[in-house]
Amino acid sequence: MGGARAHVLGLLPELARLGPADDYLVVAQPDLLGDLPPLPANWEHRAEQAQDRGFLARLLWEQLALPRIAARWRADVLLSFGSFIPLRPGCATVLEAGNALPFSRHYWQLLRQEPLGLWADSVARWALLSASLQAATRILAPTRSMRQDLVASLPSVADRVDVVPWGVADLFHARTWSEPPADVVLGVSKHGMNKEFDVLVAALPPLLARWPGLRLKLTGTPEESRWARRTAELAGRLGVAERVDFVGAVPNGDVPRLIEEARLLVFPTWCESFGLPLAEALAMGAPALAADIPACREVGGEAACYYQPGSARSLSDAIACLLGDAALRQRYALAARARGAGFQWSANAAGVRRTLALSLGAR
Repeated sequence: MGGARAHVLGLLPELARLGPADDYLVVAQPDLLGDLPPLPANWEHRAEQAQDRGFLARLLWEQLALPRIAARWRADVLLSFGSFIPLRPGCATVLEAGNALPFSRHYWQLLRQEPLGLWADSVARWALLSASLQAATRILAPTRSMRQDLVASLPSVADRVDVVPWGVADLFHARTWSEPPADVVLGVSKHGMNKEFDVLVAALPPLLARWPGLRLKLTGTPEESRWARRTAELAGRLGVAERVDFVGAVPNGDVPRLIEEARLLVFPTWCESFGLPLAEALAMGAPALAADIPACREVGGEAACYYQPGSARSLSDAIACLLGDAALRQRYALAARARGAGFQWSANAAGVRRTLALSLGAR
């Protein structure tokens, strides 16, 4: 799901290109394997659905079955994008730390307001995540800010963390944003605890007073998660539901069309490890607005606009600034295109390959 899924799909073809003589066994869910482009004959696929069987079933599979798979295949290194690794793998391990939430104090504070079962599940996952990170031979982080968060929680791993920024799919680099005819603001991401789609909806009423035809498009559905339901309910209470469109579960290949139809993209969040939707908008040269947090600043630099996380007024003012100034949008569009060009999966693959080599040297 999300960035980890995009990482796998973008990375593997580039790894195949960089190491044509290397042998790989890809163990993943069937739908992800089905989305992979054709890979060389020295790449084997194995479908597993452990993630769909609940936390305990996945835990048993990762700690017992996966080491046996690696041993039978005589693996030199195990590369995981799933937050956890076997604690006794029998080979070198590289773990990607792609989820910043467990390293945020605010996350744990918010969990106290959620059902007890969610809190208990999160505590169990944190225990396994921290053990996995401490056991890993090397760790990948997509930004320097993610590395800082990780090391602040687990200082002992500091000398084993490599920062390797993610890339953006070629389809985003191949298309260029230009001014659309309608006033549309687009919000892209999954509706999770760290996403501020509710803040984005709360920012809408003052904008509608100035742009009565404005529409807010959000990826996902109102039933996607408890947080999506809360966003939809807020839109109803504020009387703006008819101006908010949930466009459904959009395949990554359709996101460029949505970006092209919007005057600007908003990435509403208070915690991120990277922020792939922001990078994708930049790659297309689209005006983008993101939360003023370290990861988004690291990705967007001076090529994006920012708002104060949690503040509907700050977000509304920032959107109004961009909607009301076509020349400003064009300046950001030019800066975005230049910065977005640097997010390439080929560069990510080269960095991941270096980390794999370092992990083998550490054994």
